Formats: sequence, C-alpha cells, structure tokens
Amino acid sequence: MCLYWTSGFPHPKNSCSRLRPQSHWLKEALDALGLADDDRIKLMRAGYSPKEILDLSDDEMDALFHSGFQALRVGDLEKARDMFATLCRLDALDARFPFALASTLQLQGRFDVAAKLYLLALGLDAELIDAYVRLGECLIQAQEYTEARDVLEVALALAGEEDV
Repeated sequence: MCLYWTSGFPHPKNSCSRLRPQSHWLKEALDALGLADDDRIKLMRAGYSPKEILDLSDDEMDALFHSGFQALRVGDLEKARDMFATLCRLDALDARFPFALASTLQLQGRFDVAAKLYLLALGLDAELIDAYVRLGECLIQAQEYTEARDVLEVALALAGEEDV
C-alpha cells in the first residue's frame, strides 16, 4: 500500500509505481558512501532506535533532557527546541520528549505544530494530564472552543478531585 496521499492533497494516480524505479539512486548513494553494509543501518532496519544504536543510557538521555530545560529557563527557546527535537529523534517512544518539544513550540506561538506534538505525546502516554491541558490551550488559541472544552474535561477527569 502506498502512503503517499495526505489529507488535503489529491492522490496522484500511480505515484508510488512511478517513484519506485527512480529510487535506485538512494541505494547507489548508500553503496558509494559505504553505508549499505554499515552496522547502524542494519540495526535501524532491524528496529533498533538511534538511542539503542548509539548506546545512550537513560542517565545520558536524562542529562540531555535536563539541558533542554536549562535552555528554557534562561529563555533560549531555539536551543531548547533543538535539544528536544534531537531527543524525539533519539527515542521516539518516550512521551516526555514530544511533550517538551510541544511546550517549547507553544511558547514560540506555533500552536498548530505544538497541538500535533501534544497528540503524539498522548498517544505514547494517554494519562499525561499536562498534555491535555496544553492541548486545550492550543485549541483555544485556534478558536476551537468546543474541542478545547472537551480536552480540558478529560484533563479534569484524569486529575480527579485531589489534583484540582
């Protein structure tokens, strides 16, 4: 199945069948660079994350995460954004990383992208109450008031009476 089609764009007829023959250059480029037989490429094909391939410990990932928050504290939003984006690429299954990246983008006024990243974080951890709250804030900025109310009600329900 071809996943070329995206919402809002017409599906070009036979687009994938036209692209496949033209993709030979990628294999040739990998061969020319000596990467076709690279162990890292083989590990990625086998399903290992970049974090695992680079043998980064949880403590090292936490240190990188902490440095992103240090950048936020001093107001360096670009450095924080870059750090959190790197962490998202290193470990795509840790909900903290897309949440932190979304928070940074929200501070930069990029509410549409932030909302998508909050949804990603919630897909990884459906009980991340702060992500519901921040998603609600982004929806309010987009004047999607009904959706914002629904999301914030979920946050309240998850929080329970003791956290409200």
